[in-house]
Amino acid sequence: MELDFTAFLFFIAFYLIGSIPFALIVYKFMSTTDPRKSGSMNPGATNMYRVAGPLPGVLTFLGDFLKGFIPIYFLIEQNLTVAYTYSLFLLLGHMFSVFNNFKGGKGVATSFGFILALDFQIGLIILMTWAFIFMLKRISGLSAIVSFIFLPLITFFISNDHLFFLISIFHSIVILLNHQKNIREMLER
Repeated sequence: MELDFTAFLFFIAFYLIGSIPFALIVYKFMSTTDPRKSGSMNPGATNMYRVAGPLPGVLTFLGDFLKGFIPIYFLIEQNLTVAYTYSLFLLLGHMFSVFNNFKGGKGVATSFGFILALDFQIGLIILMTWAFIFMLKRISGLSAIVSFIFLPLITFFISNDHLFFLISIFHSIVILLNHQKNIREMLER
């Protein structure tokens, strides 16, 4: 990937798209509880569901998912590794939103969106892993943790691109670091 001015503009554009805080948009338009001040204090879909109800939670999930899916799906880029690199800027924007004092969500819904756009098979397996764990345990954080522990393994077996696999390891580490509190709470149970 040649880092030219066009690539730089894509990085900035993807960061800004990722920064769109759908939980806060839903909170403002639906006059719900501010997710930054209740529950886990996280402006993500799970906390919106917890503090404001199913509809605000689902709308937040859809917004966060689509801001990951749409830019990557329509990105005119044949190289999946380059597209995955751009995806990480969506994730960066989501976690450190310029529109929310550089704070944000944990990145799961946005990651689901761009993984599905990058590789439908990998994305579908990750979503099914999340759904399976959620049906068993009813804990969204645990479902996300397990899904992203498996992401590099799934990528290794499905993708023939070693760099794509390495990026998936980095991606998983970022998501797991963002779930440190969840991991600590589960270990203390």
